[in-house]
Amino acid sequence: MASIPFTLAALSTSAVPGLVVFGVREHESDDAFVSAVIAAEGDDLLVRVPRTQQAEVQQSAELLGLAALTEGPRSRLPFAAPTALGMTRAGDTRAVVTTFLDGARFEASDLTDDAILLQPLAEAIAAIHDLPLTVAQHGGLPVRSAQDLRVLATRLVDRADATRLLPETVRRRWTHVLETADLWDFSPTMVHGSLDAEQIRLEEGAITAVLGWSEFGIGDPAADLAWLLAAGTEVLDGVIARYARARNSESLSHLRARAALYHELEVARWLLHGTETHDQSVIDDAVAMLDRMVGTGGALGAAFTEAVAAAPLSSDEVVALLEQTPRIDDAQSDTAAFEALDEDRMFGVDTDFIEPLPESADRPVGDDSADDSSGRESEARGDAEATDIIDPLTDDAGAAPDLARDRGGRPDREEQLTEPISEEDLPPHPSR
Repeated sequence: MASIPFTLAALSTSAVPGLVVFGVREHESDDAFVSAVIAAEGDDLLVRVPRTQQAEVQQSAELLGLAALTEGPRSRLPFAAPTALGMTRAGDTRAVVTTFLDGARFEASDLTDDAILLQPLAEAIAAIHDLPLTVAQHGGLPVRSAQDLRVLATRLVDRADATRLLPETVRRRWTHVLETADLWDFSPTMVHGSLDAEQIRLEEGAITAVLGWSEFGIGDPAADLAWLLAAGTEVLDGVIARYARARNSESLSHLRARAALYHELEVARWLLHGTETHDQSVIDDAVAMLDRMVGTGGALGAAFTEAVAAAPLSSDEVVALLEQTPRIDDAQSDTAAFEALDEDRMFGVDTDFIEPLPESADRPVGDDSADDSSGRESEARGDAEATDIIDPLTDDAGAAPDLARDRGGRPDREEQLTEPISEEDLPPHPSR
């Protein structure tokens, strides 16, 4: 199989028709691939041949992810991503040629809470998460809901527990987080899926390239932040704070708690890798890390406590929340608003502004006659008086009720706060 740089150079000319190779050099990569850098006209190229079936599956997924990053989505990213140029047969597998993106590298442990790199990291991650979901939907990439991701994490915990090497304290902590429904009420976004320091290239403090798109798809944005906990909770909090200013996001405490969970679940994956490959050194390493989680809740314990305690929002969370609140422009002035309120109170709602009808001072109680301006009412009442009916102001035909109360059972008008209006205070009637 292709194992030396010159053989890889020959394969690259087969994968990319018309390619002219000017030179070739070895490329240090992970043990899963044999790779070399090809000096061609213009840019350098990278040719890789997978060593294992698992590496071949990973390479296939990465090719799918890079194909989904068409010109439109790439233009929205503040960094470069590799472009697949061609492939050819290489023994029982294949050789794939892509553009070669190089730059300075760093370790997650090198980051500090005041590092200049935190801002570019937050902007790069936010840009990935802001890509439209149609990138995955049209590109055939994985599409997972919040419930799907919760189920996948639960199955991972169950598999780790089945090894009988998972401490009960750690299992309960993970299960508690998974059973807290509020933490899993979020909107999935486009995610890189396997982001860490190894996939990022720098130049003069700026992120120039992001590699490794094999897990590209729709998922939990917290997954792209989990690796930052390798540098400490202060670094994660610093990136999340800047991330919240770069894009509208969910509750930052919930995002932080899920990121902490994903960070710890990497140990469960390492344990399963050791048990599946029967590598005792990997198993021992994973068990030692799990044992260190028993004594304290770690970053997950602190993040989970903060998420469920409904603590007051931080200034960054308030800013993020205000940016999501739609602004309503009201063209009505303050004066017009107060006048409208007065009209509603006087004529539509508040009956305290309605004056009672005046009653003639010399009108005897029980007299249903009206004044001269109410001829029709007087005529109607005359017909009623001609019959032997019980006066509505009496309990029976001859007994008068308590004269201190009016027809509606309310206190006498003299006891009311609002005085009746005298006829002398009214303007003269037009007919007079």
